[in-house]
Amino acid sequence: MNNETNFTQVTSDTLQQVIQVCLKINRPLFVWGNPGIGKSDNIRQVIQHYKDEGLRALLIDIRASQLDAVDTRGVPFTYEVHSTESDKVVKRTAWAIPDLFPTAEVAAAYDIIIIFLDELNNAPPSVQAALYQLVLDRKLGDYVLPDNVIVIAAGNLETDRGATHRMATPLADRFFHVELLVDNQAWEKWALGDADIHLAVVAYIRWRPEHLHVWDAKSPSKAQATPRGHEYVSDAIKECEKSGINGAVEAALISGKLGEAVGAELTGFLPIFRNLPDPVGVIMAPDAADIPNDPATMYALCGAIAQQTSKTNIDRVLRYATRVKECSHAGPEFAILLVRQAITKHPEVQQTKGFLKWATDNGEDMVK
Repeated sequence: MNNETNFTQVTSDTLQQVIQVCLKINRPLFVWGNPGIGKSDNIRQVIQHYKDEGLRALLIDIRASQLDAVDTRGVPFTYEVHSTESDKVVKRTAWAIPDLFPTAEVAAAYDIIIIFLDELNNAPPSVQAALYQLVLDRKLGDYVLPDNVIVIAAGNLETDRGATHRMATPLADRFFHVELLVDNQAWEKWALGDADIHLAVVAYIRWRPEHLHVWDAKSPSKAQATPRGHEYVSDAIKECEKSGINGAVEAALISGKLGEAVGAELTGFLPIFRNLPDPVGVIMAPDAADIPNDPATMYALCGAIAQQTSKTNIDRVLRYATRVKECSHAGPEFAILLVRQAITKHPEVQQTKGFLKWATDNGEDMVK
């Protein structure tokens, strides 16, 4: 529990389960958290989860901070009707439903639809007031939310100085509230999976886990280390390598996104990563390959070997891991790191006989 906000704090894995429960009971959820920690990414991952299960799922991403009150209710128009009382044609006013929200016809094409109101507490009070009815009564004027549509909102903490407006109590009362925490383990799993984050960035965060999220709302710096920032930096490093641009340009981009302190350390880590022993060579000669003395180099090498692991070479990888475990200047910590990164990147290796035996022999270390 965050004593300042009174919100229950959850990791990414827990948040995604909370979202799924809210979907089942059709109740709105508000996700709070610092900028750049993956609030919207978790919503997208839930949608992808349902798609992977064969369901038709749609995410409608609406930036509430960019809306005007009229955008939610729609635009008024007049129409004529015949009055039976006066026997005259009279004019009436109705509202044109905004195409932000799914019609019954659109909803019928999907099993699940999430309307994601991002940056809701950045929206002006007039917009928040306009959304009261949508969140509570599931309607706006004549528009009614289809049964398979749920509203989820997100926003920065009021302590983040992110130009937020204090959420009115009537609107806040309409949501479940949770605060998303940064979870290094979940981030690494995501980074090594579909996100395809540059391996140097993953290895660096393994070495300096406290640098995944360095956020100070009182800092005058416009660049601070966040999970989103590391994703941007990963893209920059990949492009610099592709274009043959390293050195000053790369350093400027890294520090320009993560801040001077974290940026300088990551920039200094890159030469270590780039001068690693060839991971393929280590796998090919697991009984003779060198085991580096420097911890930063070991973190980087474990990540590089994990990247190259497959069902066909897992036995050799595990032989090297056993040597690392028994090495006086490395030890079980790096052996387990290597194996865990390998199975995170390539979960299919867990079905091999070699891995099952190694896991049995090293079970106590694996669960630490």
